[in-house]
Amino acid sequence: MGETVIRFSATVDDMTRVRFSLSPLGETVYSIRMLASAERRKRHQPWADDVRAKLRTVDLLSLRALIPPTGYIPDFLTPPPDGSGPRKISEELEMVRSTPSEHFVAEVSWMAADPGTPAAWRQEAAPLHRQMLAQPEPAIARIAEQLHTYWRLTLEPHWRRLQGGLQSDIRSRMQVIESSGAAPVFSSLHPRIAWRDQKLTVRSAYDYQEDLGGRGIVLVPSVFCGPEVLTMTPPQQSMIVYPRPGVEELWSRYASDQPSPLAALLGGVRSAVLEALLVPASTGDLAAAIDVTPGAISQHVAVLRECDLVTSRREGRRVIHSLTETGDALVRGAVAPGGRRLSA
Repeated sequence: MGETVIRFSATVDDMTRVRFSLSPLGETVYSIRMLASAERRKRHQPWADDVRAKLRTVDLLSLRALIPPTGYIPDFLTPPPDGSGPRKISEELEMVRSTPSEHFVAEVSWMAADPGTPAAWRQEAAPLHRQMLAQPEPAIARIAEQLHTYWRLTLEPHWRRLQGGLQSDIRSRMQVIESSGAAPVFSSLHPRIAWRDQKLTVRSAYDYQEDLGGRGIVLVPSVFCGPEVLTMTPPQQSMIVYPRPGVEELWSRYASDQPSPLAALLGGVRSAVLEALLVPASTGDLAAAIDVTPGAISQHVAVLRECDLVTSRREGRRVIHSLTETGDALVRGAVAPGGRRLSA
């Protein structure tokens, strides 16, 4: 029997419409799946241990009944990007609340019958699935509320760091596209993803083929989806969610109750600028990643430049900032010998 793959056939127009996005709601959903697996949690400890303790008394039964350990996750939980740029979590949660009942019923029914989900999990979740299908509207509202609660407790306190890491990955891959085109990026996303003869293939438990039809494809890096590669297919916007490399670096200085040593030394914004500049970035990129104004970024960068921690150069209309040798040593040295690290 041949391997099962998802195949996307691409035209020249599709190759010019490859774009990137990221999703706080998607990361929320993928992290819930990750937490259910002891093996996957290893890459995210001690964060995973901390949030599991926070969630012990929180009712997430309906939400967990829609996120199986493997197999199909209902599409309404991870709305595809519309090309207008990254959405806020509040916007994505509103999209969940606005899910039409008929879409909810169709997607939950499909998931409940998906052979890619474990039979024991389907059997355990079946009573909740029946309740949801009988009363979809209150189920949708309850799930949106549980998503919001989970987000607030587990990801919101760390989103700036996670977002910065994801945006760094996007920037580096966009630079490759600008210099060499999309094909090298496809081949570098993950071992399960390949590009050959105008076809983008993803090794998967499912067998599917579709033309991109000139709409292009959206590539979404994820902290939490690994080791899986997730796809969304038409009639939704075609999308591939791939694991961001180097996830351990994002948690290398995790501490749930104490500020980082670098923040204690330099202040929160300046330490965040230095951490973000482990990958060179423009003023606008830093402002988006750290959630402050470009003017504020320029002021902080000027101070860091005077201290020989940052250097800046102009590329066209953008100013690109990067760490000096001293700045790089400071940032990497702040990942404490006494700090808490992830298991490899």
